Amino acid sequence: MLATLFLFLTGCRTASVPESVASQLPANDPDAQIEFWHELGTKPITCNDDAFHGLLIYLDGDDKSESYTARVDNLKSRGLLAGNFDAPPTQAVNRGTLGVAIARALRIKGGVMMRATNAAPRYAVRELMYEGVYPPSSPNQTFSGAEFLGVMGKMEDWQRVQRGDAVEVPAAELPGEGGG
Repeated sequence: MLATLFLFLTGCRTASVPESVASQLPANDPDAQIEFWHELGTKPITCNDDAFHGLLIYLDGDDKSESYTARVDNLKSRGLLAGNFDAPPTQAVNRGTLGVAIARALRIKGGVMMRATNAAPRYAVRELMYEGVYPPSSPNQTFSGAEFLGVMGKMEDWQRVQRGDAVEVPAAELPGEGGG
């Protein structure tokens, strides 16, 4: 009874961070980008600002946006974020919201339900799990910094396979200590 009363009085809140890494390290030179990725990897929560900054760096090689609002506008203009997206910059990124952006950026068509729902968060997450880009999860979960970095790496792996660049050779057959 006491726990129920506590939950009723405090309510459920979405996790957030005090300040985004992107706001602390906004520069676009290669050293600043490396520092951004390194610092983000140590964070227990990835916020919207950091996820969108990282996604733009991944897609464009840099993020020319001067602010979170500019990042959101950039992603909306590309159709990667819903037109009504209005979450604050320091709120924990939602796997579903990011999943839609990633699926659209990678041009993943998905199955019947994903196509019928215009890549609804649930189906985008499920398709990204199927494609090996996302770990098993739900659309309402968030990412730690390290998990987000892992997803960025999986995006690159997925694109390499699509381009035919992937090398599918067992380690035992590679030159060096393990093989040949």
